[in-house]
Amino acid sequence: MCNMNSSGIEKSHSELRLPLQLSRITKSFPGIVANDSVDFTLEEGEIHTILGENGAGKSTLMNMIAGLYPADAGEMRVFGEQVNFTNPRQAIEKSIGMVFQHFMLVRNHTVAENIILGLPGVVKFKLKEVHQQIREISERYDLYVDPEKKIQELSVGEQQRVEIVKVLFRGARILILDEPTAVLTPQESEALYEIMEKMVNEKHSIIFITHKMKEVMALSHRITVLSRGKVMATLKKDETNPQELADLMISNLEAKDLVKVSEFLRDTTVEEKDGDGSVSQKQKKKFGNLTVALKDIHAVNDLGYPALKGISLDIRAGEILGMAGVSGNGQPELTDVLSGLRSPTRGKYQFKDVPLNKPTVNEMIDMGVGYIPEDRKRFGVSSGMSIAYNFLLRDFQNPQFCSRQLLKLSNIFDYGQKKMQEFDIRAPTEKTPVGLLSGGNMQKVILAREISRPLKLLLAAQPTRGLDIHATSFIREQICQARDRGLAVLWISEDLDELLMVADRIAVIFDGRIVGTLSHEEASVTLIGQMMTGMNKNGTEHVMEKREYA
Repeated sequence: MCNMNSSGIEKSHSELRLPLQLSRITKSFPGIVANDSVDFTLEEGEIHTILGENGAGKSTLMNMIAGLYPADAGEMRVFGEQVNFTNPRQAIEKSIGMVFQHFMLVRNHTVAENIILGLPGVVKFKLKEVHQQIREISERYDLYVDPEKKIQELSVGEQQRVEIVKVLFRGARILILDEPTAVLTPQESEALYEIMEKMVNEKHSIIFITHKMKEVMALSHRITVLSRGKVMATLKKDETNPQELADLMISNLEAKDLVKVSEFLRDTTVEEKDGDGSVSQKQKKKFGNLTVALKDIHAVNDLGYPALKGISLDIRAGEILGMAGVSGNGQPELTDVLSGLRSPTRGKYQFKDVPLNKPTVNEMIDMGVGYIPEDRKRFGVSSGMSIAYNFLLRDFQNPQFCSRQLLKLSNIFDYGQKKMQEFDIRAPTEKTPVGLLSGGNMQKVILAREISRPLKLLLAAQPTRGLDIHATSFIREQICQARDRGLAVLWISEDLDELLMVADRIAVIFDGRIVGTLSHEEASVTLIGQMMTGMNKNGTEHVMEKREYA
């Protein structure tokens, strides 16, 4: 066996010198082959992107590399050494670190405890020294996290930062980054890109999973496309283009879906503005009557601390109000207030022509409020229940499905089949447990349940985060069509390109306040990103002093 050469990997190097080499890796689950004889190599000092639809086998492959479960067949080598990981600690010991899309964190432990959990000799760690190291990493990479906070106190975005800091803390030479920019501002994303480039220059190797084609083309050295568990191709970035990659990803889709994805790819380039600042080919729209009016809304978070500090906004029928902001600035509390999950401590909430006073969830459902939560697995579905039953979580009392407290099973399952076809939900039957679905299909179940009711307002929190091109295109199209039929939509996203595509106006939230609201014509990634740091749209004043790092 050859040893690693300190000068790096030459083009003629032995395959045994590769940081990672997979040969004919296969993994099956009941009823499905998740990975089918996958061959994959990761070179030293490269960013190797893996593309594929939800359900293509990306997560399964990454989980095997990270040691979460073993392959059924095939061979894995790390720096030339054959390995058979049976637990994540073995992968960590071989300098492999993964930032998971669905976080692997213990909720009732602190940030620092999560970061050192599983490391050899953990009992010998001094927490004060760990805290200091975390602070140094956080400050170095602009990934601000409080090492003494418990995970359950953190927003989704803050939890993402903990995962990134954890990998950096452990000094991984092979990094797996699964949608790492999904909850970052443009400035934070740019900083992460610079970190990634520095890592590969220092001979780190990165496996990068993203659905953002701009990131793929900007960062990748090579790109591997998976489809239904098989490798369709491995291409050099300079020898391919977004359309070719999309064609490989969706090669098994029907013709109608290929058209939708082609349209989506065209839309991923944000519209260019004319010299006078107007947006080309953008029709100015007239909206309907006022659906939601908030004035000076204040609310506290689950720990009793101020989360909303004077929110005022309005949403009209037939309008998508986009909301931009770094996760953790009050977005969950705002959707809680609008949906009846949380009572404001001060302020006025008017829905249509009705002033509300601490409405309940059921009252808001009856008034026509639908909700797509940002954490679809925890709050969007009942994982152990069937697809058909999940469609009816808001509607079990409907006489079409229930009579004298007895369920009409045939009606329920017929309805389930109909909605699966209508929303292109891919599963064996309507009786399949929702928890077995891919992220994209799970999100379609939630969307189908919400917009199939007579809605007045849809709260969509990160509705396309972590979804593939096809699912993203479908979700966007369905919500935009509902908007065109007169639905009022609050669309919360950290994907600014997405907001610029779908939103009629964009409100920017920072530290529980609305920094400003932009028309579609005046909005841009640069301006929104600036406002997400707390500055107004003129760039001259801060809403508040910059938050101190504790």
